[in-house]
Amino acid sequence: MGQSNATQPNKFNLLSFSEKLNHLKEVAEKAKLLWGYPADAKVKLLNFTENATFSLQATGRPKVILRVHRLEYATFNNIRTELTWILNLKQQTKLSLALPQKSQNGHYIEAVETPSLAEKRYVVCFEYVSGSAPVDSSDTNEDLEPIVKICKKIPNWFTFPLFRLAAVLEIKFSKHEKSDLTFEDRQLYQKIGKIAATLHLAAQKWSQPAFYERMEWNFSGTFGQNNNFYGASYQTGHWLHSKEIGILDQCVELIRKRLTIYGTGRDRYGMIHSDLRTANLLKNGRKITALDFDDCGQGWFMYDLASAVALMEHRPDIEEILTELLDGYQQVRTITQQDKDELWTFIMMRRIGLLQSLIYRMGMVVEGSGETVELTPDVLEFFAKGTVVLAERYLKRYSLTPMAEHVLQTQKGKNTKVAGL
Repeated sequence: MGQSNATQPNKFNLLSFSEKLNHLKEVAEKAKLLWGYPADAKVKLLNFTENATFSLQATGRPKVILRVHRLEYATFNNIRTELTWILNLKQQTKLSLALPQKSQNGHYIEAVETPSLAEKRYVVCFEYVSGSAPVDSSDTNEDLEPIVKICKKIPNWFTFPLFRLAAVLEIKFSKHEKSDLTFEDRQLYQKIGKIAATLHLAAQKWSQPAFYERMEWNFSGTFGQNNNFYGASYQTGHWLHSKEIGILDQCVELIRKRLTIYGTGRDRYGMIHSDLRTANLLKNGRKITALDFDDCGQGWFMYDLASAVALMEHRPDIEEILTELLDGYQQVRTITQQDKDELWTFIMMRRIGLLQSLIYRMGMVVEGSGETVELTPDVLEFFAKGTVVLAERYLKRYSLTPMAEHVLQTQKGKNTKVAGL
């Protein structure tokens, strides 16, 4: 993962949250001129997590999307690699994509400098694609919204235990007796599977450019000290008790062992999107457009399918959803039984990674910014406890057999190296 493009101390991080948003909007206001939009063109914030995403509109001009990049990891070559990958996918596949747009200078990437903060921040522009994020009819995340609004008015000492209990009840005791997935729901997940498979076929044929620079979604990229979540760790004692941290430690160690055996052959490891949640897709009629390749990089192909069910791991119909994803995937690309067997390994890898991401982002997300539920301490408590419950289930179901442990020890004896392990 690239280093910050800021060569001096990051003064941006010293700003208040509202000051940060104001500054990012000022950067977007300057950037719009570089793409030939007039001074009175309307800039509206759509999303802010790590990057800030704005819509840009002006009379007589096409609506476009401006992405104002974070400072950390956003080197010129890092962004250039992402855009090159998107343009390659456009040439090599029939995927629907939001394509980058050149500035008036003929550049895909422009830099906006702010001397008062001693920063140079990169901005890119994408074509606007109409549609809405597809959500299946059984999605339960919206059920949390009214609860969150009520809990914001109640002290954390009261709501935290309730949310932790809710996480346990939802995962441990929810029963799935009859499928609620509609035909349209199943079609949606099959299409997502096809999108992932198409990406991976293209990845196997892609020759990386000389300037290639992207993050790596390997083991250390998720759990290492300098991981892709700004080094955030679930081991912080604020959100989990020591016993719960111990359970996640065991889960992470099992993930490490299983991935060591699984390996990183070209048939299972390469360029991935890494975040194929429905929040990063747009549906317009029968067409689904893949968005937000900002986290693309090298990783396991099955990680993309795991990312498609992120935030849904607790659902009682999760196995049916996975079946539909795999069915769609295999209509495009062949995979092995071993690939399927490790799907839950990648689901847990992604789940714990997301927990670390939420810990880092607490207090730095705009309400309603592209996600279903606002990130609050209550929601993080729910997600953290639910992650522990899922980890316990994973440990029971996927612990290695004595034969597998023997294979692992044999590999160690041969000094076998696996990326990031």
